[in-house]
Amino acid sequence: MRSNSHGKSSDDEQGSEISKIKNEMDTADKIFYKELSSKYFILDKFSTEQLKDMCQNLLGRGPDIEHYEDKVTRKTRELPQYKEDYIHFIIEEFRFSKIKEYALEKHIVTSQFFEK
Repeated sequence: MRSNSHGKSSDDEQGSEISKIKNEMDTADKIFYKELSSKYFILDKFSTEQLKDMCQNLLGRGPDIEHYEDKVTRKTRELPQYKEDYIHFIIEEFRFSKIKEYALEKHIVTSQFFEK
């Protein structure tokens, strides 16, 4: 085991770095699940076109296009993308605060929407 100039071993530093990363991931997961229903509730107010615009304006891309290959003809077709595809994509990509900010900025909902 090697020691650095602060008297800590490099194994200790690696362990604390791994622990720090795990804690950050746990925190991100907790926030994701805490915000999940709120994200879905607000995104359901968007039209499909507004969801597409949000993806393009903020990320420059949308959900990945899926393909279907017909086993008989061997032809591949693009599967259509639905409102739910965009909602799930945005839920994964953005925090609630960003979705709320965008919805207010684009007048998709008013501030009264967020009052209880």
